[in-house]
Amino acid sequence: MRIEKKFNVISLIIIAVFAAADVAFYFLAHHLFEGTTALILCLAGCLAIAIIALIFLKKYVTENIVLPLKNIHSGSSAIITAINEGNFNNRIDIKTEDEFEDLADNFNKMSSVLQTREAALKDVSEKEQHVIRALAMLTEMMGFITSELKFESILQTFLEMTRSLLKAEHSGIFIFEGEAKELKLFKTTIKGENAPSLDCAKTMLTGPLGEAIKTSSVLRINEVTAEFPPNHPVVKSFIALPLSSSNNKMSALLITINKSGGFTPDDEDTFFNFAFQAFQSLVLHEEIARLAVTDGLTGLYNHRAFQEKLSEETNRAERYFKTFSLIMLDIDHFKSFNDTYGHQTGDLALKEISKIIRNELRTVDFPARYGGEEFILILPETSVDGALIVAERIRRAVAEYQFMSEGGERLLLTVSAGVACYPDDATLKEDLIKKADQALYFAKDRGRNTVCTYQETIAGIIKEIPEEIDAILKDPGLRDIEKIAHGIDAKSHYTKGHSIEVAAYAVMLGKQMRLEQPLMESLRIAGILHDLGNIGIPEYILNKPGNLTPEEKAIIQGHPGLAEMVLIKYHLIEDILPAILYHHERFDGKGYPLGLKGGEIPVLARVLSIAEAYQAMISPRPHRRRKTREEAIAELRKEAGSQFAPDIVNAFIESLQGKKGGHEQ
Repeated sequence: MRIEKKFNVISLIIIAVFAAADVAFYFLAHHLFEGTTALILCLAGCLAIAIIALIFLKKYVTENIVLPLKNIHSGSSAIITAINEGNFNNRIDIKTEDEFEDLADNFNKMSSVLQTREAALKDVSEKEQHVIRALAMLTEMMGFITSELKFESILQTFLEMTRSLLKAEHSGIFIFEGEAKELKLFKTTIKGENAPSLDCAKTMLTGPLGEAIKTSSVLRINEVTAEFPPNHPVVKSFIALPLSSSNNKMSALLITINKSGGFTPDDEDTFFNFAFQAFQSLVLHEEIARLAVTDGLTGLYNHRAFQEKLSEETNRAERYFKTFSLIMLDIDHFKSFNDTYGHQTGDLALKEISKIIRNELRTVDFPARYGGEEFILILPETSVDGALIVAERIRRAVAEYQFMSEGGERLLLTVSAGVACYPDDATLKEDLIKKADQALYFAKDRGRNTVCTYQETIAGIIKEIPEEIDAILKDPGLRDIEKIAHGIDAKSHYTKGHSIEVAAYAVMLGKQMRLEQPLMESLRIAGILHDLGNIGIPEYILNKPGNLTPEEKAIIQGHPGLAEMVLIKYHLIEDILPAILYHHERFDGKGYPLGLKGGEIPVLARVLSIAEAYQAMISPRPHRRRKTREEAIAELRKEAGSQFAPDIVNAFIESLQGKKGGHEQ
C-alpha cells in the first residue's frame, strides 16, 4: 500500500476512534457526573486517547518512514563508497512495498547502469589500448621496412610483431607469387630443428589452410583436433589470414597459433588491421627492391645485382671450401637480327630467351642480364661438368625454339656459351668473369651455337703455340725471345716487326725514365710478348679492312687474357704478366680488361701502352692510314691524362726528340 493511502486510512481510524471515544466519554461523564466534573472527565479521556494516538502514530512513522529513510541513506552511502573503489555490486535491500522501496530500487538500478557503463567503458578503453599498441607496432614496422634491405629479415620482424601483438606462441607465413599462387617461401618464428621445412609447408596447404587461400576467408579455430608429428609444436588454436597485394603479384597466408584462452573476434580485427597494412608496405618495399636489382626488359637480375651476388658467392665458397660455376651466354648475330627484324622483335626475343634460361635453372641459381644480348648465370655448388650440362641444355632449348617476328614470321636464334669454375679456373671474381668471357668468345670462334669451358680455351690456345716457341718460353733465360716475335707478327702482314719495335720503343722510354735493369729486361720481354694472345684470334679479324663488329672487337680485346693463359704455365719474371695483361688499361679508368685507373695500373703496363700506341699509329693498318711522327706525338699529347699517364707521355716525347727518326733505334 502506498504511504499516502496508509496515512489516509490511519487518519480516518484515529478520527473515528477519537470521535467515538469522545462521545463515549461525554455520555459516560454526564451519566455518572454532573456539571464541571463531567466536563473535566470528558477532556481527560480525550487527552488520553490523543496521547495513545500520538504514540501509535510515532511508532508507525518510525517503522514506515524513518527506518526506510535511514536504510536508504546508509545504503546509498555504501554504494557511493564502493563505486569509488571500483565495486558496483552493493545494493539497498528494502521491502516496504511503497515509495521507499521504489526509491531503493531506483538507487539499485542506477548502480547497475553505472556498472554496465563502467564495463563498457573498460571494454572500450581496452580496445583503444589495443588499437594504440597496434598503431605503435605498425609505425615501428614501417620504420623497419624503410631501413632494411633484405626481404627475409623484414619478414622475420613482421612475424615477431604479429606474434607479440596477439600475445601468441608462434607465427608463420606462406609467400606465394603470381595469380597461380605458387608457393615460393615459408618462414616461421619456430627455431631450430622443429622449424617446418618448405616441403612441410606445402603439405600443410592441402587441408583447411589451402581452402582459406582459395576462398580468401579468415580461419579462426580455438579447438584443434588434428594430430601432429612428434617434433612438431602442438597447435591448440590459431588464426589464418589470407593477404594479397593490390596487383596480385604477391600473396600470403599469415598464421598465428596458440593464445591462452583462444582467439577472440577482437583479436581477429586487430590481427587483420595490422597485418593488412604492414603486408602492403612490405610488398611495396619488395617491389621497389626488386626493380632496383632487376632488368626492366627481361625480368632477370641486372648487372649490379649480379656483381653483389657474385661477391657473396665467392666469399661463401672461399669460407666453406665450396665450388660454383659461371655461365656466360651471348646471342649469336643479334645485331644483324635487330637490323633485319627491328628492335621490338629483338626485345621480344630477349624476353623469350630469358624465360628459357629461367626454366632450365634451379631455384638457387642466379640468372642476370649482363648487358645487351649477354647473360650471365651463377650456379652455386656446381662443378664445371654440371655447368656444362646446364649450358648445353639452354643452348639446345634456344636453338629449337621458334621465335616470331611482328609479321608472324617464324625465326631462329642460337646462343654461344662459356663456362668457368671457382676455384679451378680462378679465385677472384673479376678473373672468373674474364675467364668465362674468354671461353665464350672461344665458343664463338668455333662457329657459334656451341658451349666451351675455360679449360678448353687453354688447351686450344696452347695447341696453337709452335713447338719452337714453347721451347723458348721454357728457357729460363729466354735467350731467343725475339724469335717468338716473328711467330706472333706473322699472323698478320700488317704487324710484321710490330713486337720488336714496340719492345724497342719501350726500352727507349724505360731508359728515359731511368728504370732499374731488372725492370728494363722485363719491359723488353713484355714488349715482345704483349701480342702473344693474337695466336688465339682468327686471322680474318686481324686482317679485316673494314670496321670490326662488337663481337670482333670483344675478341680483339680478349688478347691480353689469352696471352696470360699461354704464359701462366711458364716461369716468367713477375713483372712481365701484369705489363702484358694491363697494357690496354686507360689512365682515366675506361680501358680493359678491368678498368684500372691512374696508379692502379702497373708502371710497366703504363710504359708499354704508350710504346704500343705510338708504334701502331705510325704503322699502316687495314682500317686507317699511318700517321706521321708529328701527328702521332700530337695524338699522345691530346690523350695525356685520359688514355695515357701524362708524366710518361712527356718522358716518351723527350726521348723521341732526342732521336732523328722513330726507327733509328
